[in-house]
Amino acid sequence: MQRIPLMDAKPDMTLASDLFNDQQMLLLKKGAALNSKSIKMLKSWGIAFIHIESESDAPAERTPSDGSGQRAAIEKRMADKFSQWDQSDVMRKIRRVATDIIMHRFECQDAADAD
Repeated sequence: MQRIPLMDAKPDMTLASDLFNDQQMLLLKKGAALNSKSIKMLKSWGIAFIHIESESDAPAERTPSDGSGQRAAIEKRMADKFSQWDQSDVMRKIRRVATDIIMHRFECQDAADAD
């Protein structure tokens, strides 16, 4: 079993454990093969990390314990998503707030996983 950030998930990866949201609703069962639709659904539920069956080509968990690498990855992803609106001060502020919200979700997920 390998724990990876959802942003590293790829179609055809297999879940190594049942996946629940914050309200304990089952989202996907252990053994489910991911596809682009399921990955998008998990993102919409704010899922930060998943457990997949180990594969030799799966990306290793790359999140340093201080979270700085994770924040940099999130900031890059958000910059890519907001790039067409980068000239707007309002949109840059929205991007910063969205990045902070996503980081908070990751931190909450990490704290829940540690318990």
